Amino acid sequence: MSIDERPISHPLPFVRGWLRDPVGVGLPIPSSGATARRLARAAFEAAIPGAGPVLEVGAGTGAVTQALIECRRPGDRIIAVERDVELCRALERRFPGLEVLQGDAIEIGAVLRKAGLSSVCVVVSGLPMRAIPSDAASRYYSRAFEAMPPGGAIIQYTYGLRPPVDPKVTKPALEATFVGREWRNLPPMGIWRYRLAR
Repeated sequence: MSIDERPISHPLPFVRGWLRDPVGVGLPIPSSGATARRLARAAFEAAIPGAGPVLEVGAGTGAVTQALIECRRPGDRIIAVERDVELCRALERRFPGLEVLQGDAIEIGAVLRKAGLSSVCVVVSGLPMRAIPSDAASRYYSRAFEAMPPGGAIIQYTYGLRPPVDPKVTKPALEATFVGREWRNLPPMGIWRYRLAR
């Protein structure tokens, strides 16, 4: 069975994850297929060739994971990070062979060290950054950029209208580029690309 033929993941694990930790999950609605494909395209456009795997953070039930798998090129490796144990198991069932790391993505440096990963080519972040304290958000972004070569990018999506992480107050300083808004999502989704400020 090809990826395109895989059944859509059942929403129950996602809803249960939201009930257990509504702040950590954000909204109990997975991203639409259109949003997931747009995020995957943005990720592969920003990826640094040869720098390591694509890292998806906050993978949920795998809507974006599926799009990343469909868009990847031969040799591309995808690793999903998810905090919720039940959602990790759902990802492993849905995508046999996918590397799934269970852990708190805010401590992404520790998660990567534990997995023996020293470098990634791009980060796709589904964390609800508006609900995360600014010091924790800065730490997460800082550790994520440490895992990428110069020029690395974080593709961040959000339900709000403003940048989910204010580039003016983070340390290190960041550049935020608005990639676009996906209206075929409920609610509409904004996509941002972050890089370290020059």
